[in-house]
Amino acid sequence: MARSGDESLASIYAVALLDLAFQKGVHGEVLAELREFGAILESESQFATFLNTPKVREEAKQDVIRKVFGGVLSDLTLNFLLVTIEKKRQFYLPQILEAFTAGYHERMGELVVDIVSATKLDDKQRDRLRAMLGKKHQQEIILSERINGDLLGGLVIQVGDSRVDGSLRTRLEAVGERLRAARFVSEDCYEN
Repeated sequence: MARSGDESLASIYAVALLDLAFQKGVHGEVLAELREFGAILESESQFATFLNTPKVREEAKQDVIRKVFGGVLSDLTLNFLLVTIEKKRQFYLPQILEAFTAGYHERMGELVVDIVSATKLDDKQRDRLRAMLGKKHQQEIILSERINGDLLGGLVIQVGDSRVDGSLRTRLEAVGERLRAARFVSEDCYEN
């Protein structure tokens, strides 16, 4: 869990990169590259450990970044990663990438809505959700989807701090609670 100081540091780096990316008109490209890099950090634990190990010299880490990502990433993204390593801030890359993404969508006037469903949504369902949420929030909606088989059915929708749990599991649990409460009331009325 990131502390507020970590979030501020991440925000400072993210805003600096956002400003440069928007200034150069490559903000969409940088976002896509950072998402890919973030996915690699998340899926390749050995790579993340290598970047975060204090015993490995910064120059060695930068050489690996250049060799692996040189020619693949734009100069702006590559240089940004090299600077984070030079400043010993690579540990904060996940928070920086998250702050960059949030800032990007905010600057673009987009609202990211987290959707958790039991199964993959089809295009018609996505379009309906975007239209409904866009009408409510008066912004372009970007859906961030995740599948959770434990839901049984329905959706959980999260917009910022607001959460709507329309999952079948939650509905069944609510019905169960009402039935238990009704049983207790009926037992009170029919005691011997």
